[in-house]
Amino acid sequence: MIKHIKLNQDNIQYAIEIQHKIFGSLDASKDYEAFVNGENDYNYFLVYDGDTCIGVSGIYHIGQDYENAWLGWFGILPEKRRNALGSDALRLVDETARDLGFRTMRVLISDDEVFDGAQKFFKCNGYHKEEYKTPRDPESLKKNYYIFSKNLFPEPLAMWENKNLNLGKNK
Repeated sequence: MIKHIKLNQDNIQYAIEIQHKIFGSLDASKDYEAFVNGENDYNYFLVYDGDTCIGVSGIYHIGQDYENAWLGWFGILPEKRRNALGSDALRLVDETARDLGFRTMRVLISDDEVFDGAQKFFKCNGYHKEEYKTPRDPESLKKNYYIFSKNLFPEPLAMWENKNLNLGKNK
């Protein structure tokens, strides 16, 4: 049974260790610390299959946009992949986002994602792909970015349509 446990002061270091095993040199510690310290209203979780930690996940939003949830730092440990646990974990985070009042779940990925198969994974889990490339966001022109979107309620899906994500602002 897949479940997730919110990050807190007691488990944040463990979450960072798991995140590093999944994402290598990419580092979520600042995002995790900001959440645990109450500096934002995002949500980050350790993902468990029974009593075994299998990964991490997160839900965030951009600015005051509370319609669109974004999947952040979602990953399953390499040795736990390819057996539907990732799909189960993604369904749980989708349900959590819906329960928090978001209408749509989105995820931004690029061609150079850490893991091969990310695009196929999201397509197989009901997400719809669109290219993200806009002159208003010069960072989006440097490589191939894609936004995958999924409705959390039974209504027509509104695609992102290249609204500016300001990718370069955090660099």
